[in-house]
Amino acid sequence: MLGYRKDELIGKLVTELLPEDKLYIVPEIVDKLMSEGESFTEGEYLRKDGTTVPVETRARVIDTPSGKRVVVYVRDISRRKQSEKELIESEKRFRSFMDQLPGAVFLKDSESRYIYINRFMREVFNADEGWIGKLTSECFPTEEAYSLIKHDRNAFDKNYSIDIQKVVDSNGKERYFQIHKFRISKGENENDLLGGIGLDITDKLTAEKAREKLEAQIQHTQKLESLGVLAGGIAHDFNNILMAILGYADLALLDTPQGSPAISSLHEIGKAARNAADLSKQMLAYSGKGKFQVIKLNINDIINEMSHLLDISISKNAVIKYNLHDNLPSIEVDPSQIRQIIMNLVTNASDAMDKMSGVISITTNLMECDSEYLTTTFMNDQLPDGKYVYLEVSDTGNGMDEETLAKLFDPFFTTKATGRGLGLSAVLGIIRGHRGTVKVYSELGQGTSFKILIPSVEGEPEQITRSVESKQDLDRKGTLLLVDDESSIRDIGKTMLERTGYTVITSSNGREALDIFRERHEEIDCVILDLTMPHMDGEETFREMRRVQNDVCVIISSGYNSQDVTRRFIGRGLAGFIQKPYRLSELTAKLKEVID
Repeated sequence: MLGYRKDELIGKLVTELLPEDKLYIVPEIVDKLMSEGESFTEGEYLRKDGTTVPVETRARVIDTPSGKRVVVYVRDISRRKQSEKELIESEKRFRSFMDQLPGAVFLKDSESRYIYINRFMREVFNADEGWIGKLTSECFPTEEAYSLIKHDRNAFDKNYSIDIQKVVDSNGKERYFQIHKFRISKGENENDLLGGIGLDITDKLTAEKAREKLEAQIQHTQKLESLGVLAGGIAHDFNNILMAILGYADLALLDTPQGSPAISSLHEIGKAARNAADLSKQMLAYSGKGKFQVIKLNINDIINEMSHLLDISISKNAVIKYNLHDNLPSIEVDPSQIRQIIMNLVTNASDAMDKMSGVISITTNLMECDSEYLTTTFMNDQLPDGKYVYLEVSDTGNGMDEETLAKLFDPFFTTKATGRGLGLSAVLGIIRGHRGTVKVYSELGQGTSFKILIPSVEGEPEQITRSVESKQDLDRKGTLLLVDDESSIRDIGKTMLERTGYTVITSSNGREALDIFRERHEEIDCVILDLTMPHMDGEETFREMRRVQNDVCVIISSGYNSQDVTRRFIGRGLAGFIQKPYRLSELTAKLKEVID
């Protein structure tokens, strides 16, 4: 073992066989032998060639006829030391490998006491080596610990389990882990261990929820777009019918002598037709095409203007509290539609309180919205980051459950026994048409809040003006070309215009109108041109008429709204637009405006 011959070894002192840095052991061994009669040490011996060999020595005092002697057993433990060294290196590699994993790795005993945790777990939960030897219940809050321990026991029973568990990290952030747990057998005479690997899937779940929400929004958007196209088409045809009803009612009023009992009936016909026209406008609003007369305004001005009307429109058990922020920037909106939104939300809030006493709060302010916040709104349509003016209407009423919230903006959905109309779906259409969005907060029994967000714009607000019905001018001169594919529109339009003194030429389609215009354009003062016609629509007819006469005076007439129509004629010299159904007074006022 040491490389000596026997005769070379006999007579040497033990100290001659030890490395210098191990000589301190000799006095310790002697003291042990003197006090206890035996000793055991691990150390190194010097070989003859100067190298060392790890050894295990057992020394024992024995009595002999010559006196006390020491018997020493020396065993070469090179292989064991090499194995221990390799084991230590393996342990280092194991720990290094586990510390590089992007997930929590741990070992527990059968009592859920931690034996090992890797670096990821230490960092996430701000843990240190003090966790080793501690029970799970000592490392996590009670509720979380109960859930984790329950899962541990399930894994022990089944040898393997996988589950998603929610925990709170050291920063107070909720995290979700997909945890794989498995039983590690240590043999018959020892308790088994529990191994675990936890993959942080918080970002994945968040992304999946965002994707699911986006998919739901896309599906809802597609549904709204499809229904919007349908609603817009119905509104257009509906307006043509209402045009005839309103027109003939106006003419009948002109022909009816004062004091006739038929006058009140004719007024009721006109009133009913105008209510139907309002529903038609709601349908256009629902389709997201409801901006008619957009101006810059301060939303507080509209609320202040409506305050008296709002106060008398709500339940006697409710009161309105106004929290209007000063110095708000302008927004570009149609005042009449914003009035419709405010009235709709306030009356809904009043209804939500049923017969209970409560408060309706109307709040305005300015807020900076980033993409993260905007994605939490309803149908955000990828709105840009920036400053948004918001109108918030909240109540202390019954609130809504998840099922009601999911259907909230569906057309004709209502929780009222007497509900009718497009309701909140029209509100959503109006907001989308103004490049805005809406955020809804509601909890059953805790009330509801609607926050309408509209982008702010630069510039001073304009004065809000109400449209005033002008007095009919029955003494006009000039020649008009009225083009419409609906015979009822042509008939009523011709009759109405001739009553005011105009000479009227009619045409049923664009091609025929173009032929008439080429022949008689010098005598035609203005063309009233329907937008939607077969064969040649109003846009193409207008373009061809301009080739004949560059400064032709054309008023486009349509059941669609002006915002949707006039943007197709920007920079093309369109004289004006009138939306169906229009009254005689509105038509004569528009003609006077464009011809004069």
